[in-house]
Amino acid sequence: MKKRNVAVLAAAVGLMLTACGNPKGTADNRSDSAAVSTDTVENKAAEEETQEPEKLPASQDYVSSDGTYKVILLEGLTQTDMPLSAGCNMMGLDGDTARKGFSGISLRCTKSNIPGNPGDIENLEAFADYITDMALNGAGVTVDWTDIEAPSLEGAERCLAREGVAKSGTGRGQAYSYFVETADSYFMVVMVGNDDDIEEARKIIVLELLDDAAKQAGTKDFLSSMTAILDSVNGASVSETFRGLEEAGATQDQLEAISSQAQLSLSSSWGVENADDLIETVDWLMAEGHNQDALDALLEYNADGETQRDAFDAKLKEQGLDDGTYISLLAAFDAQAAYGDGAIAAWDLSRVGTVMGFGYAAGYCTYEEALDKILEAAQKAQALYGSWEDFNKSYLYGYSYWSEESIEDSQSSAAERAELISNMEAQANGPFSMDWNMELKKEW
Repeated sequence: MKKRNVAVLAAAVGLMLTACGNPKGTADNRSDSAAVSTDTVENKAAEEETQEPEKLPASQDYVSSDGTYKVILLEGLTQTDMPLSAGCNMMGLDGDTARKGFSGISLRCTKSNIPGNPGDIENLEAFADYITDMALNGAGVTVDWTDIEAPSLEGAERCLAREGVAKSGTGRGQAYSYFVETADSYFMVVMVGNDDDIEEARKIIVLELLDDAAKQAGTKDFLSSMTAILDSVNGASVSETFRGLEEAGATQDQLEAISSQAQLSLSSSWGVENADDLIETVDWLMAEGHNQDALDALLEYNADGETQRDAFDAKLKEQGLDDGTYISLLAAFDAQAAYGDGAIAAWDLSRVGTVMGFGYAAGYCTYEEALDKILEAAQKAQALYGSWEDFNKSYLYGYSYWSEESIEDSQSSAAERAELISNMEAQANGPFSMDWNMELKKEW
C-alpha cells in the first residue's frame, strides 16, 4: 500500500527558540563582542559539536478505522474510532494516567459529507472554524485561536495551522490544530492539554494519507455507502454515531436523549413504535416499498414495457394532473424503462440502513441485528443493479417519485440530491469508489 506524507507538524519555532536560549550563547552573540578570543570560539564550537541531539518523545502510529489516514502521535494514547458515515471518520486519542489532561481528535471527511451537514463550507478556513467549534466548544472547551505558519506539502491544495490557549471552567492549557484540504476531502487534527504534553506532541506529530483505501473496503464499508446519500443530508450515520458514543463512554443521560429522539423520529415518520414495527417496516421496504406503489401506479395508466415515453407523456397531460403527480408518474415510467421491476427499488433499499440505524439507537434492535438487515438489502441491490451508477439513478428516480419534484428543476431538492450524488461519484476514495460486485458477507 502506497503512502503519501501529508504533513509533519513539528514545533520548529519552539525548537529554534530553545536553541537560541542556550546560556552559552550563539554565533550572533559572539560576533557582537570584539574581545572574544579565538580559543573561546573554538571551545564553544567543540562543545556544540559534541552536544547530543534532543531526545524526542516516544511515538506511535494510530490508523483510522477506514484505513484512509494515520496520525503519528505520543505513545500510549487510547484510540476511539467513530466512523460517522461513508467518507467521514473521526478518531479520538486520549492520554493515559501519565497524560491525563491530553486529548486529541482527528477527522477525515469528504467535502460533500461534512459532519452536521453545515451546507456553507466554501474553504479550509470555514471548515476549520466550523469543525473546531463543533469538537471543542460543544464540549465546554474554548480556544482563542491564532493562525500560524503551516508547513506546505505536496499534493495538498491548502494547509492551515493554529495555536491558542484552551479554557474549560477554571482550567487552562494549550491547543494546537492542523487542517489539510485535498481535491475532495478535508483533514483535521486538534489537540488540547497541558503545556508540556502539547509541546512534546508538536515535536513528533505526523499526518499521513493512506492511498488505495477503496481497495481495502469490506462489507461494512459497502453498507455505509448504501446509506451515504441520506447520511450526508442528515449530517452523520445514526447507527455508527450512536455506536461510537457507546464505545467512547457517553453518559447514560446522553444516550437516552438520543434514543428518545430516535424513537420520536421513527414514530412520526414511519409509524414505528416497537421492535416488531421496525422489522415489519424494513421487510416492506425490501419486498414492496414505494417501488411497488410506482409499478402499480403505472398499471393504472396502462403503461407497460411497450409504451413509448412520448405517448405516455401526452396521456398524462391529457388527464389534467397536478404538477406533482405528473412529475411522479413520469419518474416512475423512466425508472421502469431503465430497470424493469427494480424501477425505484434503490430508493427503498437505501433507506433500510437509515431505518435500522434509528431502530438501533431507539433500542428496538441490536447493532448486529441492524447490520444483518442492511446486509440483506445490499445483497438484493447487487442482484437488481449492475453498478453504483445504476443504483444511484434508481435512487434519484425514487426520490423524484416520492418528493414529486423534478431533477431538471434546479431549485428543487431533487436537483440538490442529484448534485450531491454527482459530487460523491467523482471522489477518488468516495463512498461509490469501491467494487460494486464485491462479495458481501457477515463480518461482525
